Amino acid sequence: MQQQIYERLRNRLIAGSFFPGEAVSSRGLAQALDVSAMPVREALTRLTAEGALELTNSRTLRVRVLTPDDFDEATAIRLDLEGMAAIRAAGQATGEDAAAVRRLHRDLIAAAESVDADRYLSANAAFHSGIYTAARWPLLLGMIQRLWLIVGPSIRSSVPDRQHMATSMQFHNAAAEAMEARDATTLRSAVVDDIRTAAINIRASLADEAGDTT
Repeated sequence: MQQQIYERLRNRLIAGSFFPGEAVSSRGLAQALDVSAMPVREALTRLTAEGALELTNSRTLRVRVLTPDDFDEATAIRLDLEGMAAIRAAGQATGEDAAAVRRLHRDLIAAAESVDADRYLSANAAFHSGIYTAARWPLLLGMIQRLWLIVGPSIRSSVPDRQHMATSMQFHNAAAEAMEARDATTLRSAVVDDIRTAAINIRASLADEAGDTT
């Protein structure tokens, strides 16, 4: 039960279901999930240790608020790790992997057309995860998921809108085609360009919130 709750909350953070600074409590989440408070409390402890949640001065638990510098660091690491995963995925992917990514890509297209931010971000996380899973390096996948866990809420608070979705889908479409063709160079470029382009708006939003003029 504790593991299931942990995974549900982790996936919601990755998909941007929570906003930065949003207060969370074991009692409130237990009521929402219709479970007892103990396994929720244990899951929140794990998520705090992983950097997704933080304690405020008043001892309230909240979703971590990234500074622009925090985000820059996470983005730089993501570019390297996700680019690496894309290259390896292109070389390791089986026909089943490619079919799974095609299905996830169709879901992502439908989500973008709906202009539903929650649906889009969930489909976006699943699409990227489908590519990285095909790399068959579980340690690398775990490191990538840890970074998504931290940046997911900031992505949700800053994007996406219709324009962002349209821009991002250009990279997703290229990634899906490259995965199908097992084209490592193009797949890596699509993944890296997607991260780098989205990061511009996300970082600007974080800087505005922090009053940072740099």
